[in-house]
Parts: sequence; C-alpha cells; structure tokens
Amino acid sequence: MELLELPEPLLSAAAADLRTAATAQLVGAGFLIPNDYEDVMASPDDYDDAPVSLFWSEKLGGLAYFNTTVGPVAVPSFSLERRRVDVPSVLAAMTVDLDLPRGQAPFDPIPGLLWEIGDVRIGKRSARDPIWFARRLWDPAVQRKITEIARDRPHTRQRIILTSSGRDRMGDFAIGRTIIVPLHDVLARPDGLAVSVPILDARLGGVQATPDGAPLALSQDGRALVIRGGEPVRFRTAMQITVIRRLVEGYELGIRYRATDLLDLAGSNAGSLRRLFGNDKWAQLSPYLKSSAGHWGFEL
Repeated sequence: MELLELPEPLLSAAAADLRTAATAQLVGAGFLIPNDYEDVMASPDDYDDAPVSLFWSEKLGGLAYFNTTVGPVAVPSFSLERRRVDVPSVLAAMTVDLDLPRGQAPFDPIPGLLWEIGDVRIGKRSARDPIWFARRLWDPAVQRKITEIARDRPHTRQRIILTSSGRDRMGDFAIGRTIIVPLHDVLARPDGLAVSVPILDARLGGVQATPDGAPLALSQDGRALVIRGGEPVRFRTAMQITVIRRLVEGYELGIRYRATDLLDLAGSNAGSLRRLFGNDKWAQLSPYLKSSAGHWGFEL
C-alpha cells in the first residue's frame, strides 16, 4: 500500500536494505519485480560516504565505480537494484475471489494511476457492477483526472473504485454513481491482498466502515447509519435520507435542530420525526436521538 501511494511505485535499493524481510516477501509473491539500478552510491573508499557515480564496465561485466588508485571497481548488482510494483500481479491477487468474466484483462485508461478491472458480480445481485482500481486518490490532480474519465465513460450501474489510498487522506472526495472503497477496509485477511466478497457486498449495501472511535458512520448514499458499531439503520425515502444527513452533520458540528425545521427541509408533512422514520426505525434511533428544549440531536 505504501509503495502504491508513491509518485512512482518504486522501491529503492537503500529502502530495500532497511526492510529486507518485507522486500523478500513481496519479491517472493511476485509483487515486486526488477526495474533498473541506482546510478549513484556512497563510496566505500570514503569514510564520509561521499557519493560516486556508477557506470557499466564491459571489462568487469557489470556496474562499477571509479577508484583513483585501482581504476574501475565492481559493485554487486543486487545491492543497487531498484524494484517496482507489478500492478497486474497485485490486481490478480486482489480479485482472486471475485466473480469476474474470464479472459478479460484489466487496462489503464490513466496509465499508472487507474485500471478498469471488469464487471463483477457481488453477492446475490443479478447484475454486474464495473470495478476499477486507483492509486493516489488523495492527490487533487489524480482526482480531477479520474473524475473526467468517469464522466467520459458513464455506466448504467453504480461503479466501484477500489483504492490503495486511506479514508483519512481522501477527505470528502466523491464521484457520482460511484462507491469509493479503500482496499484496506475490505481485505479478507490483514496480511493478504484478496478482497473479501462478503465485506465488499456489505459496503455496496450501504454499510460503511466506521473510523476508529467514531460513534456514527453514515454511508455515502445516506441509506445506512451505523451507531456505535451496531447493526445499520436503513433508510428508504429521500425525506428520511435528507433528515438523517442533517442530523449526522449536526452531531459532528455540535448543532441541534427543531423537528419542524428538519421536516420542512425534507418537504415532509409527517408532523413528527417518529412518524417520518416509522416505528421500526424510530425504535433503533430513539435511544440515541434526543430532544433538548425542543431541539433534536444525537446524544452518544
């Protein structure tokens, strides 16, 4: 994940030396492959570690640096090798458990940043949804590019974008008819890359991962609210969604609202919040949604 978020997903020789076990694991799994070699290194002949340039020596049959006393000195290539993330291998590992059409290879409409993986069937859904993978989705320049691609390549179904970027870095970035899912949130195992079908299915159903310590988590479409990690409260009508969005926003800002103002905002003539939400949803909300001096807000 860290490498995928770099401007270029490359691992330097020096960084590999600092994390040899992790590097060996990624190389062994086929996720890191040779890219090129460093062209500068610290001189082993200089106690101050002065940098020296490297060159290819036909005589020595490999990389070397020049020593003023003995001439060209060979340098072991393994200590200078730079590796890059093999994204096709990463995508294959991510989607190994997903129901994707066979023989359809991913392609990158934005080279090195965005890949269209294919149309995936999640859970018991009758139709397939297009699934993409993006990296560096917190970068405003990348956000603009991907927003343009999504606009130019519309789809009749909602789009899923998996990303190596974390929720905390992306802020409130959103794309119409698109669910953006940090890959880290839907992994089947914390030490693997395979996406969990049940977890992804739940996310598409509106259940959003709750940030650590956050008592409220409202799905991007406003249709599911998780309170203190419990079962989601699901909303069906536009009026309910409008009111619950405002109440969650008020909780985050420390603001309460009169019921009449909330109902007017939603264009409802229900007369009360209880009637707007219905008895079943109200039973789930009322332990946490309280009135103080006629103003309503979540108390958690």
